[in-house]
Amino acid sequence: MVPRPLPYPSTHPTKGLHRSQPGHFFATYPEQNYEILRRIYWKRRGYFMAVNIPPLASIERVSTCIYRILGGNPSKFTLQGTNTYLLGVGKDRILVDTAQGMPEWKHDLTKTITEDAKRDTGGQEQVVIRDCILTHWHHDHVMGIPDVRALNSDVKIYKHLSNQYDPDQTLTREKIHDINDGQRFSVGSKSDNTLFEVEAFHAPGHAKDHMCLLITQSPDEEEVGCIFTADNVLGHGTAVFEDLSSYVRSLHLMKERAGNNRRAFPGHGAVINDARAKLDEYIFHRKMREDEAVNVLVYGTTSKPGQGPLKTAEGFPQSQQAPGDGAHESGLGKELVMGKEWASMEMVKVIYRLYPENLWGPAEGGLLQVLDKLLKDGKVEKTEDGRWKASEMVMKEALAEEGSNRSRSPMKL
Repeated sequence: MVPRPLPYPSTHPTKGLHRSQPGHFFATYPEQNYEILRRIYWKRRGYFMAVNIPPLASIERVSTCIYRILGGNPSKFTLQGTNTYLLGVGKDRILVDTAQGMPEWKHDLTKTITEDAKRDTGGQEQVVIRDCILTHWHHDHVMGIPDVRALNSDVKIYKHLSNQYDPDQTLTREKIHDINDGQRFSVGSKSDNTLFEVEAFHAPGHAKDHMCLLITQSPDEEEVGCIFTADNVLGHGTAVFEDLSSYVRSLHLMKERAGNNRRAFPGHGAVINDARAKLDEYIFHRKMREDEAVNVLVYGTTSKPGQGPLKTAEGFPQSQQAPGDGAHESGLGKELVMGKEWASMEMVKVIYRLYPENLWGPAEGGLLQVLDKLLKDGKVEKTEDGRWKASEMVMKEALAEEGSNRSRSPMKL
């Protein structure tokens, strides 16, 4: 989970420009609204802000061959902290992510290796981290590399695109090996029934270099088909993404790769009991936001006339159908005009009309990501003056549906 948001630069509550400086996210809003703005902003960016998330043990054996070690960095943005995972049951182990470099994590990782994991070998051999896989470049996943090297100077550190993709240049002094899409990492052997293997596959969206891991071999058959989702899917709430089109494609790929009735081990939050079910939930959630935008462009309302409101799990209030025929949603009069051109802020005023006006600005950023994906999908068009409209294909489908439903629910055009 990235400690600074995209696409809004310099908007982290504790990083970047001072709130009084021009360009700061909070600069144009009253001081008394700072807290709600901060909470809603991060919700809109996908961070889960709920207070009542379940506590997690700092060290826990979450499966036969998997120890979870929390990063010691709990916050509203990292949930209980970054999840790092120690994989395998023999002398050699694989570490997934290195958290944020907190002393608590170094202590807990050392304890896991020297005490907890060592018991797996009968206490006869010292456990060694042979390979360390970084799922992506964000600070709360890579800053613990020096602590890992302190435990084993020969450890190999892997990340997709290696040092070539390091926006904040936090890895410039580290030797990072590239991860190829489909590359496999294994420890142990079949001869003593300790073979454990994961396959890394590229799943961008949350970050350009984002990788997920699929368990392909394990002494425990129940682990085969389980997936490490990193930050594309969280144990609680929804995730932030840099590019919506890539993100949605990755969600579908992850669902395809995950085994049936298999668990998911996220980068933040509790273990997910059914990976595919959670991925379906994420895919459905994103589809609902797209449907809202298309419906506004076609009908001027967040849902089709005669249908109930679309329900989503985002931090903003759920859209509600206005009384009557829905025309009042747009505030443009009682007659509903299909297929008009819209400025993105005009759409925000419909989709988020129940929310305070001074929060429409940050809401527009999320909507623009949705519109950009819909543009790539051929469902919307952008005019020369920057306005948005439904594509000809979408309008034809809507008019055909309206014609077939006219006798049941007449609508003014």
